[in-house]
Amino acid sequence: MTRQEQIIKKIEALQAKLQLEMADALPEVFSQLSDEVIDLVAALSLDPDDRAKSLREMILLKRRIGDALVSNVLYQSSVKSLTDGFKELAKLSDDYMGEVLDNYTRKQDLYEAILKTNVDITRSNLLGAGIKDNFSNAIREVLKANISGVGNQATLRKTLTQFIEGTEAEKPFLQRYITQVTNDAVMVFNAEYLQTISEDLDVQYYSYSGTIIGDSRPFCIARAGRRFKKEEVEKWPNLGNWQGRMPGTNKQTIFSYRGGYNCRHQIWPISELQYQRAVEAGTNGLR
Repeated sequence: MTRQEQIIKKIEALQAKLQLEMADALPEVFSQLSDEVIDLVAALSLDPDDRAKSLREMILLKRRIGDALVSNVLYQSSVKSLTDGFKELAKLSDDYMGEVLDNYTRKQDLYEAILKTNVDITRSNLLGAGIKDNFSNAIREVLKANISGVGNQATLRKTLTQFIEGTEAEKPFLQRYITQVTNDAVMVFNAEYLQTISEDLDVQYYSYSGTIIGDSRPFCIARAGRRFKKEEVEKWPNLGNWQGRMPGTNKQTIFSYRGGYNCRHQIWPISELQYQRAVEAGTNGLR
């Protein structure tokens, strides 16, 4: 195994670790949140004869549940651990670029700016407007019956508990959202960090790396393990709306967004010599 391959393995292991740590924390976060919601519901009157008051209570309850989530100490700690991991990913990416490019030197200000931007975006999605907007829209549907004044505290507690903790048949809404945001944040950060360096140093050759699994997209299957010129990668957004494609995918963002939501593949910068060897071996271009 080459030094480059060893570093890639370390990066992939760290990405998986960061994603798993968040996933492992969520059941306890949701259990704590559910307990808080029970207390919040107990304070409601839910008077069926006063629908205006019920409406005000439901609006306030929706806001308080959202606030309870983002102020949860365990959840805040999990988000911090996630974004702290970005720094280690950046360090490993620097090590990788040092193996690919001769005389590679890290540009402190530029690369720190990319790190900070991605940390801020991830925190917003998991602790700020991003999660509050998604949570608010989803819980609005859950509360509709009670806003109409036809529910009671027992029904509302059960409904909200199932929404927060999930059921045997369906995972919690928040778990689906947080898991996707976490997975995409980890993968997109590493891709954006690498691409910032690549653009700065005018890298012209890339490898589409990652394993093929049962639900891999046709887009990724055609590219995994293959090597490409930069100009080829920049044309991929012109192919149309493949499965899972992220909004905003264009010739610049394709290097970060790759196959789209939950994509496990990465586009790694490589040297011209590595690309030429791929040409000789017939492993360049689409499969």
